[in-house]
Amino acid sequence: MFKALINTVILFILLLFNTALFTWCVNQLDWDKTKPEKVLIASAQAKSVIKPIAKQVITQRPIRPSKYITPSVHKGQPIGSLDLKFQTTTTKFEIKERSKLERLLKDLDISSGNSVLIFSGSVTSENNISAPQISKLRVQTVARVIYPYTQTVKMFYRPSIKEGIVIVEFFKPTKK
Repeated sequence: MFKALINTVILFILLLFNTALFTWCVNQLDWDKTKPEKVLIASAQAKSVIKPIAKQVITQRPIRPSKYITPSVHKGQPIGSLDLKFQTTTTKFEIKERSKLERLLKDLDISSGNSVLIFSGSVTSENNISAPQISKLRVQTVARVIYPYTQTVKMFYRPSIKEGIVIVEFFKPTKK
């Protein structure tokens, strides 16, 4: 019984193999070369009944004036100024310089209405190449210390400032 079942399976597999081989042979023969190839999608011409949509120009919305008053940069002379010194290529504070800045913040009694300007100059790194990234990181380090006192902090890059110096200026609140 087992032998008959195996023979049946083998015959079935041979039949499938022979059918596949026969189909392949028939497809390889070119019976009629004058017949055009069958194309699944025939080229057709269609007429459009929908009118084309005109191109619309998308512009930016006009900026509306805000009802909230934002503090302006400054008007007049600074109420306090501080020169902070950094090492040649470092972006972190020295302990002495950080304490100097925090002492000035407490002495001036800075509030959220005050504005602060931070100026930094160019920095030369290895190979005598200017590195504005270091200057930017220095200013951001100073701004992180000042930000809890006042949120109006403006940062400026001035190549004319002596290397390693960051100037911090404090201004009175502006009245509108």
